[in-house]
Amino acid sequence: MGEGDGYKPWWAIDKAAWREKFAVVYKLKSISEGRDQPLPPWSEKDVEEFQNSDPVYGPQLKLVRQGANIANVGAVVGGLATAAIAFKYSRSAVGAIGAFAGGAVVGWALAEEGASLGLGLYKFNCMDTNLKFLDWWEKKHR
Repeated sequence: MGEGDGYKPWWAIDKAAWREKFAVVYKLKSISEGRDQPLPPWSEKDVEEFQNSDPVYGPQLKLVRQGANIANVGAVVGGLATAAIAFKYSRSAVGAIGAFAGGAVVGWALAEEGASLGLGLYKFNCMDTNLKFLDWWEKKHR
C-alpha cells in the first residue's frame, strides 16, 4: 500500500465532507485570517448601532444576545442549585465544586435549548449572524 497505488488514508478520502463537518472551525478561522491586530472591543452602543443599521441581521443579533444571556443565567442557576444540594447532603467542598461544574453545564444546555425554542433561534444560523456583526465591526474600524 504505497503512494503510487492510489491508496488514500481514511481522513483524506473526502475533504469536502470533512470541511462540512468542521464548518465551525473554518468559519472561526475566517474571523482572524489576514488580521495583524485584534478587533477593538465594542460596547452595547455599538451593538445597538449594528442592530439599527442592518434590517436582516440586526434583529437576529438581538435575539442571539438574548439567548446567550438566558443560557448564562441558566448556567449560574444550575451550578449554584446543584452545588447547594451537594454541599447540604455531603458537606464536601470538593463535591460541591464538582456539582457546581456539572450543574452549570446542564443548566447552560437546558437554558440554551429553551432559549432556542422560545426565541426561534433555530430558524437561522446564529454563527453567521455573529460573523456579520464582526465583519461590520471590522469595516467600521479600518
